[in-house]
Amino acid sequence: MIDRDADASTWEKAVYSDISIVTQIDDGATSLSEGDGLYSSSSSMPTIVAAELGLLGLRADDDVLEIGTGTGWTAALIHGFVGDGRVTSVEIDLDVHRQARANLERAGHDDVRLVHGDGTLGFSGGQPYDAVHVTVGATGAAPAWVAQTRPGGTVVFPWMPTWRYGAFVALRALGDGTAVGRVASGCSFMMMRGQRPGELRGLGDDVRGRQARIDPRRITGEWAASVFLNAMLPGVVCTTEHDGGFVLWAHSDTSAAHVAWEGDWVVRHSGDRDLYGEAEEAFLRWISWGCPDIDRYGYTSTPEGDVVWVDHPGRVVNP
Repeated sequence: MIDRDADASTWEKAVYSDISIVTQIDDGATSLSEGDGLYSSSSSMPTIVAAELGLLGLRADDDVLEIGTGTGWTAALIHGFVGDGRVTSVEIDLDVHRQARANLERAGHDDVRLVHGDGTLGFSGGQPYDAVHVTVGATGAAPAWVAQTRPGGTVVFPWMPTWRYGAFVALRALGDGTAVGRVASGCSFMMMRGQRPGELRGLGDDVRGRQARIDPRRITGEWAASVFLNAMLPGVVCTTEHDGGFVLWAHSDTSAAHVAWEGDWVVRHSGDRDLYGEAEEAFLRWISWGCPDIDRYGYTSTPEGDVVWVDHPGRVVNP
């Protein structure tokens, strides 16, 4: 933790650096001075903030809904552009919400409407909005965000499913609960409180082993491939370890897989699914589709669920 009063120069350097600054750990249960734990709130990197705000396509006098107030910084940036009485920001954590209010009041942005609540529900009291700006990772577009957006308006959120990497998704609302758009660029954000992946599921008693068909470093090293795998493997969490050699873990509610070098790449898996086998098949399908890069992916959100596609909405990736 950097104390502005005790070390003003270090504080100023951190604030003006292109880094993310952690502002809460373990939902406030752990002091920032301790430094260890689950990062649960932060001020994002300025370049990432600029990238997402650029996707919103804001105009003066737009009405904007923000999900995840955090420090209040991005709400202030949006307020400075669209004008007074145009910004509503929702924060689930009461302490963060209160601190943001104090920050915004000190900075002269006290007419930003701050709501303490669940961001997945949006805020119907200010709809319709011209744009929805989401500052926390989500596994998909919440139906409320789309429903509360004017036809033609934008919804931009960090799509953070569970396979390795995430990406910004920029959608345009059609006015019927549906929104269509594109996967824009890679990103990584803290997850929404109710969508955090569960604890790593270890291998069970029914372990089976086999030789891997594909080097796991190849599957996890392609950001564009991860978009494909995220769509093909919903709910499958992928993590990697590097200390003492590369290790891949994958787990779902019912199954787990472990891939490590044992003179060759060996897969050990348990449960009702061979998760790494599914990942290998998805990766090969990505190759068979011409290794589409991020700029070829599209995204459609409907009340029934979301789909990812390549090149045009008819070429759906999801199984």
